[in-house]
Amino acid sequence: LVQMVDAVFTKFGVRVSIKINNRKILSGIAEIIGEADKIVDITVAIDKLDKIGLDNVNEELASKGIPQEAIDKLQPIIMLSGSNEDKLRTLKTVLAASEVGMKGVEESEYILSHLKSLGVKSEVELDLTLARGLNYYTGAIFEVKALDVQIGSISGGGRYDNLTGVFGMPGVSGVGISFG
Repeated sequence: LVQMVDAVFTKFGVRVSIKINNRKILSGIAEIIGEADKIVDITVAIDKLDKIGLDNVNEELASKGIPQEAIDKLQPIIMLSGSNEDKLRTLKTVLAASEVGMKGVEESEYILSHLKSLGVKSEVELDLTLARGLNYYTGAIFEVKALDVQIGSISGGGRYDNLTGVFGMPGVSGVGISFG
């Protein structure tokens, strides 16, 4: 999917940044800060970071009943910077006690290493604040932003396991993409 996005926007001559994350990493983060049951509230809030800023995200987290101690533990994780490799290395340490989180790190590492070999021209960044507000995503997620124009997401997608179960067809995994 990322390769397709890259090909489309390259052909259009639109420079883009492709942000990727993994819902399992987000679940692992919620688990290690002691708020696994608040995963939806956490992901909805941090997904707004670039729109409303850190203070407002923290305020929203607090309004959802997330204790200040957990919010404090979350700060260095969502503000993680550096190369994709640096972020993955840090996540391996931070999420070491979370099986689901480590699975997300492994999947992200796999995707990032394969994207290098595919010759993707666009910038690809592991962005831990990317949550894609739709809770049917279960694995890798991505969102695309234009670099030369200030507009929101122009493409996005990810992996969803068992979404077809809602339609009476359980046990089918899939991936999807949309252009906006």
